Amino acid sequence: MAEKCLRCFRPLSTCYCPYITAIDIGIKFVFLMHPKEAYHQHTGTGRLASLSLVESEIIVGIDFTQNKRLNQLLSDSAYFPVVLYPADDAFTAQSPLLKESLEPVAGGEKRKLLVIVVDATWFFAKKMLRLSPNVRALPKLSFQQLYASEFTFKRQPAEGCVSTIESCYHLIREMQDATLVSAQIDPAPLMQVFRRMVDFQLEAEQNRIALGIPGRHSYDAERDVNRKKRKRLQRVENLKS
Repeated sequence: MAEKCLRCFRPLSTCYCPYITAIDIGIKFVFLMHPKEAYHQHTGTGRLASLSLVESEIIVGIDFTQNKRLNQLLSDSAYFPVVLYPADDAFTAQSPLLKESLEPVAGGEKRKLLVIVVDATWFFAKKMLRLSPNVRALPKLSFQQLYASEFTFKRQPAEGCVSTIESCYHLIREMQDATLVSAQIDPAPLMQVFRRMVDFQLEAEQNRIALGIPGRHSYDAERDVNRKKRKRLQRVENLKS
């Protein structure tokens, strides 16, 4: 078994740590990570996001109702907690109520935004919220617009679905537009390490196809056939020209 990096959990030969840049944006992110994402998912981006965002934390689990660390954070008056999740009544970065909620309470200091990110597939994310009333009851925070994912080798369940690290990047950009995060902070390193991961996965996929090794996913066989068809058609077109 290949030796792993104890920081990014990748094999040392494909460690992503050299591509990670720490960013301090003044928002605390907490990633509620499904065990499958934490221990079995090779293309999960939550850990990369957490390693990039200063002060962020990962809490692994499914039902967070009695999670001591999460409840400690949610009850801390220094934070205004929200969960990044779509809803009809969700805040956006431009919502006046969001800005008002961050104002000092009883003459104290301005509260810091605490963003809870559910890091799981949509199926498991819904289950985690259903089992965790302390998270489900939080104000929802969502995007002002739909974004297209750059996760080119992984199917998204619906239009506008993006990976965890892309979600963090787009949220920070929207927060900057709303003057809730300094415009001097550059969140681009989040996308840089993400794109490096995508490039690596595409390279690995090409090597797998070239060697004739079956894919791990049910849709890999169909995708491989389509790629071979495109290559054959391209060769025919080249012969014609």
